[in-house]
Amino acid sequence: MRVFARLGGTFSAWMAESHPRFLREGLAARYADHPDGHCRRLAVRDPAVSPALIERLSRDPAVWTRQAAAGDPRLPLRRLREVLHVPELASSAGGNPALPEGETAAVLDRAGVPAWLPAELPGPGPLPVREGRDGPPNGT
Repeated sequence: MRVFARLGGTFSAWMAESHPRFLREGLAARYADHPDGHCRRLAVRDPAVSPALIERLSRDPAVWTRQAAAGDPRLPLRRLREVLHVPELASSAGGNPALPEGETAAVLDRAGVPAWLPAELPGPGPLPVREGRDGPPNGT
């Protein structure tokens, strides 16, 4: 944990945090009220954290803490629906596995992502090769 605290919000801290042996149990009790937002974000990783605490962290002053809470499946559905409309949280909330399928489709529709119909998907076999102006790839 000292290494994580020293690294702050760097990529190296993220790598340490995502390591399978990184401590998870007890993080909420230890860091939910920490003055540093990077440390408060760690509370979301605790497997025993309550939905009420996840909801509280989704309103945290630090955006990275709110983003972590918005992507957590323990976030109550009512709050998840709210954070879908908050620009800095929409991406995390849109990827939340607790978001019902129909609402996921609505999010994609609002974002302008086209729906794929099964008839549009390529069938079995190799994908067609698109030839460029210089012929097939690799000169073959």
